Amino acid sequence: MQLWRGMLAAIAAVAMVAGTAGATGQQARTRAKPAAETEPGPPEKTLGSPNAPIVMEVFSDYSCPVCRVFYENVVRPMVDDYISTGKVYLIHRDFPLTGVIGHEHSRQAALYETAAARIGRFQEVDAALYARQADWTRNGNVDAVVAAVLSPKEMKRVRELVQGGKVDSFVNSDRSLGDSKGVHSTPTIYVTVHGHTDVLPGNVSYSLLRRYLDEQLQK
Repeated sequence: MQLWRGMLAAIAAVAMVAGTAGATGQQARTRAKPAAETEPGPPEKTLGSPNAPIVMEVFSDYSCPVCRVFYENVVRPMVDDYISTGKVYLIHRDFPLTGVIGHEHSRQAALYETAAARIGRFQEVDAALYARQADWTRNGNVDAVVAAVLSPKEMKRVRELVQGGKVDSFVNSDRSLGDSKGVHSTPTIYVTVHGHTDVLPGNVSYSLLRRYLDEQLQK
């Protein structure tokens, strides 16, 4: 126990430097359009079984380089080792940073991903936004990245949801939840086991995370 806590503490110190810029209290919160109709119920942006013994809640920004690395190096292998085997339930939360250089299109990406989740294509769009992060963060063409992994019919529905303001409230809800939890940078990772929650550093390695998860599963 002391070993992994000491290692996590050391990584957390590095994360203060390597992590993406924190969102400050001065950042403006974007609110849903008053006249927009909200889709019923929150879209499914989760992986695994809600009955899994470990719940991992990740607050992410699709423009964040560290979030992309976490997705590619940790989430992907975790799907096979822990999520598909019923050990971990992963919850994605959108926490688009505002007022930060390089994150100008973060909210747009979150809206498209949430709309895709509404039609059951969360995983495809989630993967595409990270895979082509360098493209859309530079040119702002989130629409093209999403369209590349959806059918024309699916894309039409996603555009309707985004342009109609029907998923704004869900992104706002994720952001508000993060604010209430004290999230100030991305990714911020909460792991809950038997009612106890730990906050892990965003740049945690998969090898260290595996040791931590295996220890929690033995409790």
